[in-house]
Amino acid sequence: MASSSTNKQPAMIDRPFLNSTLVTVASGQLFSTSLIPTAVGNATNVLDVDSSLTDTSISGAYIDEIWLRYSKERNIFLDATTAGAGTYSQSGTTAVVVTLANHNLKVGQSVYLDYTSGTAVDETATVTAITSSTFTVTSAGTLTTSGNVNVYQPIDICFYVVGTSSITNTNQFFPLFTVSVPAIAANQTYSLTLNEILPLINHPVPHAGDNFGSANNEVSPKTRGLVMERGQALYAAVSGTTALTSGFYVCVQGGFY
Repeated sequence: MASSSTNKQPAMIDRPFLNSTLVTVASGQLFSTSLIPTAVGNATNVLDVDSSLTDTSISGAYIDEIWLRYSKERNIFLDATTAGAGTYSQSGTTAVVVTLANHNLKVGQSVYLDYTSGTAVDETATVTAITSSTFTVTSAGTLTTSGNVNVYQPIDICFYVVGTSSITNTNQFFPLFTVSVPAIAANQTYSLTLNEILPLINHPVPHAGDNFGSANNEVSPKTRGLVMERGQALYAAVSGTTALTSGFYVCVQGGFY
């Protein structure tokens, strides 16, 4: 059923869209300082819902999926950022303590460790504990060793909604959510729907399947998404002061209504 002045329910068969935008630009600071970019140019427009208000045939847009695609194929780790230079210590157990100032890791995340000295073997490991300057991982081997390590940390990307076509101040960026993509090969394609990052919405059309969090959650992906009004735009920026060496394509799928 098509949209009309009396029926404004999303109708994807009306005007579907599929966008893919390369994002490499950094926000200008670590997100631990602030999510707001330090300059207007430090964010990339990934979807425009007629922010110039020139297309009177649409009322808004419905986004049912956003996914990230790394800009090249990698089989071990994602080299989107320069590795952090840290030190490590392992004392006869599988626990490895890594010292790295200002790390952005959280318990449960995966991290790739490139050991450059000592006898430890390069590996992808899971974070089990953190402090402000250290984190602990469970190693695949039991060793007593120490040395230097290059740490490939997760890539943090924040998404913003902007309500104007002419951005003159960074306060016009309103954060919606942040995506933290562990720098491992399995995340070369990263779905914001399947990873339950997109918010739940009250969609007017019921869908088959169980709710997210159930054993069958993936059969009902359209319970997550965004509904944007005409005049808005969706932007993205990467945490840090340095642009990504290799970026992520932000792929946005949905339709206008």
